Amino acid sequence: MGVLPDRSKKIVPSVYHDLMTNPASPIIDFYPRDFELDMNGKKMDWEAVVKIPFIDEKRLLAAMGPKYALLSDAEKARNEFGVTLKFTHDPDVDFTYPSSLVGIFPDIAHCHCVENIFDLPTIEGLEYHVGLMDGVKLGDAALAGFPSLATLPYNATLGFHGVNVFQQDSRNESMVVTLENTEERTNVKTATMKLGQRVFVGFPFLQEGKVVKVSDELFDYLPPGDGTTQPIQQPHGPREIDDFRKKAERIENNYSKRLGIIIGAVESITHVEILKGLRKTDEGATIKEYAVIPGMETEYASQVIVDEVISEDQRFLEKAAVPIEEEFPPGSRAFFLGEFNYGRPLEVVSHKDNRAEIWLSTAKGKEVEFGRNIVMSHHTKSRYTPSYAVAKMLGLHPLVLSKITSSFSVSALGLPRLNLGLNLKFESKKLKVLGYSRRSENGWEFSNKAIELLSTYMTKFPEFIAGIQRKPQGNEYDETDFYPAEIAGAKIKEIAAWLKSIESKNFEKVPLDAEQLDSDAVMAIEKAADDALANGPGIEFKKLKGVPRNALMKPADAEHRLGNQRFTLGDRVVYVQDSGRVPIATRGTVVGISRTPRTTLLDVVFDVTFMSGTTLGERCTAFRGSTVPVASVLNLTNKQVIAGSKAAVEKRPAPATTPLTVNGGYGSPVGPGGQGQYREAGAPPPLRGSFRGAVAGQHQNGFSRGNGNVRGRGRGGLGYSSDNAAPAVHTSMAIRGNSQGQMNGARGGRGVDGSRGGRGGGPAPAQAFNAVPPPPSLENRGRGGPRGRGGRGRGGGGLPRGRGGVVQVQQT
Repeated sequence: MGVLPDRSKKIVPSVYHDLMTNPASPIIDFYPRDFELDMNGKKMDWEAVVKIPFIDEKRLLAAMGPKYALLSDAEKARNEFGVTLKFTHDPDVDFTYPSSLVGIFPDIAHCHCVENIFDLPTIEGLEYHVGLMDGVKLGDAALAGFPSLATLPYNATLGFHGVNVFQQDSRNESMVVTLENTEERTNVKTATMKLGQRVFVGFPFLQEGKVVKVSDELFDYLPPGDGTTQPIQQPHGPREIDDFRKKAERIENNYSKRLGIIIGAVESITHVEILKGLRKTDEGATIKEYAVIPGMETEYASQVIVDEVISEDQRFLEKAAVPIEEEFPPGSRAFFLGEFNYGRPLEVVSHKDNRAEIWLSTAKGKEVEFGRNIVMSHHTKSRYTPSYAVAKMLGLHPLVLSKITSSFSVSALGLPRLNLGLNLKFESKKLKVLGYSRRSENGWEFSNKAIELLSTYMTKFPEFIAGIQRKPQGNEYDETDFYPAEIAGAKIKEIAAWLKSIESKNFEKVPLDAEQLDSDAVMAIEKAADDALANGPGIEFKKLKGVPRNALMKPADAEHRLGNQRFTLGDRVVYVQDSGRVPIATRGTVVGISRTPRTTLLDVVFDVTFMSGTTLGERCTAFRGSTVPVASVLNLTNKQVIAGSKAAVEKRPAPATTPLTVNGGYGSPVGPGGQGQYREAGAPPPLRGSFRGAVAGQHQNGFSRGNGNVRGRGRGGLGYSSDNAAPAVHTSMAIRGNSQGQMNGARGGRGVDGSRGGRGGGPAPAQAFNAVPPPPSLENRGRGGPRGRGGRGRGGGGLPRGRGGVVQVQQT
């Protein structure tokens, strides 16, 4: 009662509801609906100070006192101190625990839990220890994840530095940290010694990474190739030199102005791949995996690189493979990764010759694949219209459409900012509303449901929409911009009430890059899963011998083996981890995909209910949905970790590509000292004319490229010139690779012989060689012929009329 708003009254007993909502309540002023915000220089509402009264506890208790007698015994017990309970698992106990909330929570079958009262130990006769315990790890020895400045040598002073954290330089003194010995560490020779090695970046919040490149102003340095010890150098062009200077300045300025750390001049930059996690090999070893993680920095000043740490992160330690008998002892359970019965649970029976004998749970028939078909049908029905087309359809200015579909602030009802927008898109937050809006490469698009909602808004409040139409480029709006002063307040309240009523539809906001199915499609998938479960094939157990290690996957290894899977909406999955909210071996269908810098999250509707299941934002039945990471489920539709088959190699996710180097069996030769001979080419001039002309080596005005000297301008044909040129070849095909510059040159017109096309002309001379057969119309008479001085012409000597004649150069 002292901290909750009236909208949360359901949490307290019903006898107190009247005190929070009745206008005649003696404490109604404790629960205001409308209140003032003190922005205090902030930009967002959530940053503001809420100006509501403090609770007077004497008035509160006095108002609650008469209601106490109306409470039930159970409600009175809720407000009293209880005893401490301890719950213990007892395998010998097996009973059904009844639901604590019938109709919401199911009964718990086969409950093995025992409840006992736990008496907290007393502290009589004991003394409190003041200070840190012996053996605590501090400074550079702190456990992984705890930041420390001590990982690099530094000193600190108090001074005026103008540290900028909240878009404004600090006016008071700040504690400024200065790194020591930065000249040696930023030297490019020191930095290149770490190529290919693991390091720790992000000082003082350290993360493990692997150095893949070092840059200075003039060169990129890559790890040395086979048989060499010197790094490979790639020189920078003018653009790369300018980019390096900008990066170096940005890194130094960010440390100085935002973090208050002076790192000195940045002479070299270290490029790293961040530790992504561990990966399980087919042989059973666990190794580290590094990659470029979207959204995470990969370029660091060399002087802030930490070479080693004292306390390793115990979660990411590489381990050698152990014998199969030790990794999969008899009785252990796992999942099968063979091409058939992929993802089915199994139990290990015995071992022989480094292989396992297993009992495998198999389906008696083929399981129905329904997810992708439903998704495809849903996408066919759900059409989205670009915003410009929606604006044209509704007769709105594009800016007006943008305003009312997002957050639209109006000064009204005594409040400086009242949101009267539909909140269907959130550009700055990079969010969209599921089923209503999405953002493509061409801008925002809206569904038919969104268009209907817009039409309703325009129909119910035409004066309001017309007011925005009058000032489509306005930034500030007042309630009197839409209605006369005497009715403006009432109308704005009516709009706000209507907007609040449509918010009850529970618009689900998701990231722009998220792929989600709406409730209709999810319910269709759920119904199909129910039918498949009721009518699907039965289960039988088979014994398999000679199963290799890589065809077995322990639940504990799922995170190391399944992190690189790819998913699409409608994929069938099985939950393979032995921890988390979902029961192991439960099957489901992917209905949503959201990507984060570290992992991808899947919204899954499972085939059965489970205790910690959700509704996925009211999209599915209660206790059927859950959001899980990709490494916790196995993709059954797109099988990507099949063991021991050609299909496994073809379907595995592609490894990270490695750029071509300049050593070894390909690329340019290696120069002295292992340095490559690669030199970056200058940018070509912009193309002019048509694509055909560019390919043929022509300008738009007909000038030929290559070694040809033709400068014809007209509708003629192939032209070239050279002192030792061979006679022209009569062919309609392009001539490639001729050292004398022959090509599809400028058509007709002014050739080097100065002839101008006329009407008539003799037959063409004989071919010089027969690389290409002559066209059938070769001997036809055309419109061309020598006719005096060179000039603009429409043909060649005796060639067919039209485009594609040949200008010939006679040897003398």
